[in-house]
Amino acid sequence: MASESVVLPASRTIRRRVGYWRLTGAMILQMLAVSVALVGLIQGVGWWFALMLTAAFLLVAGAGLRTLGVHRGLVPVLEIVLGGFVMTAVFGGGTGLLAVVPTPATFAHWWSLLQQAMLSIYQQGTPADSLPEFLFLVTGGACLIAVILDTVAVAIRAPAFTALGVGAVLVVPGALLGDGLDPSALALSAIAYLWLLRADVRTRRPGSPRPGAALAVGASATVVALLLAATAPGFDRGGAASFTAGGINIGGTVTPLIDLGKDLRRPTAVRALTYTTTAPTGQYLKLASLDQFTGSVWKHRERDTKRLAEGMPIGPVAGLSAAVPTTKITTTVSIDNMQSRWLPVPAPVQSIKGLTGTWSWDPDDLTIGGINTTTSDQKYTATSLLLQPTAEQLKEAGGVVPEDVQRDLFLPPNMPAIIQSTAVAATEGATSEYEQAVALQDYFRDNGFVYSTQTPLKQGYDGDGARVIAAFLEAKSGYCVHFASAMALMARSLGIPSRVAEGYLPGATGGGTANNPGEYTVTSDDLHAWPELYFAGVGWVPFEPTVGRGTIPSYTRADTAAAAPTSAPNSGATSAPKRIVPTDPAQSSGAAAVSTPSPLQPVLSGVGIAVLVIAVLLIPAIARRVRRRHRLRRLSEASGGAAVVWAELRDTARDLGWSAPETETPRAFAGRLAVAVDGSPGQEAVLRLLAVRERDSYGPPVRGSTVGLRDDLERVLSALEERAGPGRRLRAVLLPVSLLPAGWPVPASPGSAA
Repeated sequence: MASESVVLPASRTIRRRVGYWRLTGAMILQMLAVSVALVGLIQGVGWWFALMLTAAFLLVAGAGLRTLGVHRGLVPVLEIVLGGFVMTAVFGGGTGLLAVVPTPATFAHWWSLLQQAMLSIYQQGTPADSLPEFLFLVTGGACLIAVILDTVAVAIRAPAFTALGVGAVLVVPGALLGDGLDPSALALSAIAYLWLLRADVRTRRPGSPRPGAALAVGASATVVALLLAATAPGFDRGGAASFTAGGINIGGTVTPLIDLGKDLRRPTAVRALTYTTTAPTGQYLKLASLDQFTGSVWKHRERDTKRLAEGMPIGPVAGLSAAVPTTKITTTVSIDNMQSRWLPVPAPVQSIKGLTGTWSWDPDDLTIGGINTTTSDQKYTATSLLLQPTAEQLKEAGGVVPEDVQRDLFLPPNMPAIIQSTAVAATEGATSEYEQAVALQDYFRDNGFVYSTQTPLKQGYDGDGARVIAAFLEAKSGYCVHFASAMALMARSLGIPSRVAEGYLPGATGGGTANNPGEYTVTSDDLHAWPELYFAGVGWVPFEPTVGRGTIPSYTRADTAAAAPTSAPNSGATSAPKRIVPTDPAQSSGAAAVSTPSPLQPVLSGVGIAVLVIAVLLIPAIARRVRRRHRLRRLSEASGGAAVVWAELRDTARDLGWSAPETETPRAFAGRLAVAVDGSPGQEAVLRLLAVRERDSYGPPVRGSTVGLRDDLERVLSALEERAGPGRRLRAVLLPVSLLPAGWPVPASPGSAA
């Protein structure tokens, strides 16, 4: 009894350490589920390897530390230290002590990366480019999630609360992905959660399966998942419209100008719509006014709208003076492959006929917006005003700016100084707001700026935020988003209310006469942004600063003669090749529309492939360990007898290079085992196991015959593996021949394991 009292605590210690690894495997499965949910947020696969390798490293390190005897409460602290070493080595920028220990300079560098990541989140659509700051977020997030999971599930023994952390992570793809959260990712997360709970139960109470509790938890989790998938914002697959490769989607995210940039970079133009108009020339089709600037993105200000009825008057036009000449025009539009909650119309619109669904209009900017409906497959006729202010009227414009327009002067604090200094330099000598506006427009057209959809992306300043515009003013290369945003911000810095309009260029006509130019075709290449400036007594007036695109308004020239289009629109059908703008240096050299890969991606990809190969090679070892643990658990739960013991002994012997034929009697086999482990505690254990085996086979059933079987089996297995030597042990782990059929020929030593 004395010897047994010493052995049992050791057995419990072994089971507890096995439990640590069981929980670790379940947490790695949780991280895998999280990684599946995040697919689509960032391009490429480098981020996935960074996430999984970092999280798996910390979790496995935690289990290893506990196996070595480190107290479970101290392990999370050591994991944080290890995570700091990893982050310093990869993202420390050479500021770490011995390249791995973070210093104050390291934290400053991390803060800079974090700020850049926050800015890039506003500027990027999904999937975002695999930029270093995003990999920094992913790797840091992996460290944080791994430590939280390990702390909650193991250190404080409350694995049920891991659902809170995982749920918080799942909100991110649910909110940012156009299609919402993938149901398969949600299902995998639920499975991983249940597996973690089951692993915890098996670790705490190996003899109490508690099937009722498992079923209750599973049913509850399923109900919660179904309710969440059906009702929670962002988890609904039918929520925000996705940005597909086929049709055009504008306004489906919080960064509509980023959507525009992505569409402009399509390798093949997609036909968005066709229209006919009574106007003498093609018309700019406006979708929305982006009048709220946050410092990082231009947004459409949400406000009270009015329900739109068939043919009802829309207006009045804000700030428009009766002295400004206007002409009514009628435009009939047919939407092909374009989806938006905003309706493209010549501005300012006066009435709409033919729409299906429920729509509303904004009294401030006359934007037409859908209520639970989109522009998809709509056909409608819009009546609009063709405004014809003169240069003289704009020069004389002035007076009090209405209160609801004064908000369009807002500039966030800490604006880059280059924006205002450039505006002041560009408008030197101008004596009126009109002259300042014309000077700003001419500044972009006469000072070496070039049109390029690729340069901003490749040089890392794509978007419409203040810092992006500062970089654009230095690089002097960008597309309409940059030109429009830059002029609007510069105008605000001079005290002129401004906003950014988003819509389409007039498109191309297939022919016709002077009185009837025919049908215009508008494609994704015609997506455009332009600034609108407010002049008291006239209203909102559009300008065209973008080099190589659009038409310079006649009222920006003293002779009031209409300027010729600087780039004749010529977008064809969907199959037409994408236009190449001659002033685009990135495209003229034949560069493809691809993002610059992260320097870490090849390394992470190589490591990931190596890990995958190793994982495949370890499948037999894992399968063999699972079989042994299953047998030991059966013995602990008193659901297995001597037959289970003998099966494990024969399999272990085969793995170590023994011959263990099924025809050999237990006594003969036990005799060989006893000789092999002579002088160790395993020798007496073999004899006790033999006695139980023969009693079970030939004698009457005995109550309590399974007591001590697991402990004796573990003694014998340990003795056999110790006597086998390191070479045979390694082969037994990596190449367990016991997984092959019993009659399969394998090299074996007939007499001993040595």
